[in-house]
Amino acid sequence: MKNLKFIIPLLFIIAACSTKEQYKISGKIENAAGKMLYFDKLGLSQSYPIDSVKLSKNGKFSFEGDRLNQPTFFLLKLQDAGVITLLVDSIEEVEVNADADDFTSDYRVRNSIGSGYIKMLNKSLNELKKSIKKHIEEYNNTDKKNSKKRQDILDKINAEIKDYKDFIGKFVMENPASFASYYALFQRWDDNTMVMNIMDKKDQIYFSTVATSLNRWYPESERVKHLYNYVLRARRELRNNDNWKHLLETSKVNKFPDIVQPNVKGDTIKLSSLKNKVIVVSFWASWDKASRAENKKMKSIYKKYHKKGLEIYQVSLDRSKVLWENAIIKDDLPWINVSDLRYTESLPAKMYNVKRLPANFIIDKDGEIVGKDLFGQRLEEKMRDLFR
Repeated sequence: MKNLKFIIPLLFIIAACSTKEQYKISGKIENAAGKMLYFDKLGLSQSYPIDSVKLSKNGKFSFEGDRLNQPTFFLLKLQDAGVITLLVDSIEEVEVNADADDFTSDYRVRNSIGSGYIKMLNKSLNELKKSIKKHIEEYNNTDKKNSKKRQDILDKINAEIKDYKDFIGKFVMENPASFASYYALFQRWDDNTMVMNIMDKKDQIYFSTVATSLNRWYPESERVKHLYNYVLRARRELRNNDNWKHLLETSKVNKFPDIVQPNVKGDTIKLSSLKNKVIVVSFWASWDKASRAENKKMKSIYKKYHKKGLEIYQVSLDRSKVLWENAIIKDDLPWINVSDLRYTESLPAKMYNVKRLPANFIIDKDGEIVGKDLFGQRLEEKMRDLFR
């Protein structure tokens, strides 16, 4: 009887351990014998290793952990084959099956709604990227004299980008309390450019909706706090933009407002860094025919006066880094080119109260604005006067 008294509590302890609530991620990777499979948790700015396994011939794997207090992003990283992003909640038992030869694009995921959403979002964006790449190749291979066809191609690209952003907006509004919507809002074209632009007032509605919904359910989440503060900062910046616009419309001072924006490489360039230069602050966009035509005329002026002290600081009102960078390369633009990729919500454009494209402001060596919207022969004459 004494032994029985000890055995009964022990059985309860064993039973409690066997029913411990955990999440689990398991599955099978074909054609991956000998490869390492890494299991990481995805944080705000980096991933953190949790576990790993060397796959055997059968390709089976299994990772698990304590119950999740909130939906969490995880990464399955297969050696030399790419990364699968998962969104796991609570005690989900997620099943992932894939082939090493097509690991990231053709995997199957079961028992996880969030992970299914992530797969769908990544697939949709990758299809769009492929389509845009194809259009750009067609654009580059089209004779420059065939301006109509080239413009039609650019229109197609912009239409596809708009359709995709509308798709993201619809997804977000249908799933405002899902971390998959957070993921959708932060999708990127590349390392420097997001698909959705929080400084675009239409896009900001989606950011605000998700921030409010997730904050209601997960107020202590680091990711939710980040999104909530991100929205608040954007709202403040938009208010500051409006204040800048009012200041510029009422100010009697001719000294130019400074612009601090990144170029295509991501390097920040200040307009005020151009000391003792005659500067043409030029506003343009890759999608604007008149801007592209004016750039051709400015190239001859730049070539003639650059060594004498002329610098062109050009601000693009593009929203696609791909199109912006492609236009710079194709038109062989030799001067400074920056953009915040905010389209009509461009901060510099608001600061200078730009109403149409192309637009420019001429700044002399003393930092005074001495001309506005001078093009072609008129710009040439102004340069001649300033460099006498």
